[in-house]
Amino acid sequence: MAAARHRAEIVDTTEPGSPLPDRPHWEDPAASRTGQLVWQFIGVWLLGGCTPFVLDGVAHGYELGGTEYTVATTGMLVVVALGLIALLYLLVRATALVTPLGASRRGRLLWAVLVAAVGTLAWLAGRAVATAREPGVLHNGRMAVLLGGGLAVLVAALLTRGWWLRAPAAAALIVLAGAGVFAFRDLGPSDLDVRLDQAARKRTDFNVVTVAGYHPAQLTFGTNETGDEYVPDTPGAGGRIVLRIVDISHGCQPPRCLDPGYLYLGVAPTIFEDRPPRAAVLHHQRIYELTGDPGVDPQLLLHSLTDIRQARDAEIAQGLPPFSPRNPVEAARHWLREHT
Repeated sequence: MAAARHRAEIVDTTEPGSPLPDRPHWEDPAASRTGQLVWQFIGVWLLGGCTPFVLDGVAHGYELGGTEYTVATTGMLVVVALGLIALLYLLVRATALVTPLGASRRGRLLWAVLVAAVGTLAWLAGRAVATAREPGVLHNGRMAVLLGGGLAVLVAALLTRGWWLRAPAAAALIVLAGAGVFAFRDLGPSDLDVRLDQAARKRTDFNVVTVAGYHPAQLTFGTNETGDEYVPDTPGAGGRIVLRIVDISHGCQPPRCLDPGYLYLGVAPTIFEDRPPRAAVLHHQRIYELTGDPGVDPQLLLHSLTDIRQARDAEIAQGLPPFSPRNPVEAARHWLREHT
């Protein structure tokens, strides 16, 4: 007699419509904190990498000059900035679990403004470092977008939940800020170059005549009509000497060239046979004339004019007006150079 067969049956005792906790179910990645973190960083990367180039391109409108172009460019910059903040607001609204600021409308707006503002400053610091160290990076569009977006991600990471993202992001931004400050300081024309440009002069305009045993009481490089006075290193050891510089780049015409002997000067120094002792030479379209008191040796004057050298930066600075910044950028760079 065959044994009876028994069949086990699973009886579903759950009520219709109730959840089934024992059954696996699909979860939307965007509903989890990890998923929102990934999407937020991707969105910030794209916006942070592309928007600065848009702002930089629009800012070139200021170069056109004129009130209408200035107003139009400013308006376009405001529109782009507001558009960036609006997109960032929508992004943080969709990824509110990532940051403590995502819980309220005011917090989300603050997050968007912080990411836009601090991200722009980080991009400017990175651009200064890249310009000072490796300008070629800026000519590679894909690389510039990649790096610029990465800087914006650091700002977003600084505003996330959890120290494990905030701490390294803060450290990286602090290092970047320091490097950007020093790179900004070292970029652009030097303070001396700015002073030369304001005075409409070149470095080659400044030459120094060295007189053995003498030093200049003032150094004006020819701007003083009465000349630059040289005094003995040891008081009472010799007479006074005066250097006079005459620019003849536009011709040797009165009243600058009253001495007919100037017309016959060459590149070799010449002693004038008169009293007081006097010697002159033609050097780079300028006449350098040394005149001494009656007791000064004419050969000393002659020898001094054989070695005319270009002035050093510190010497040039003595013959220029004080530094006067033309814009806030030059003022900030000058302050950093003075205090760092």
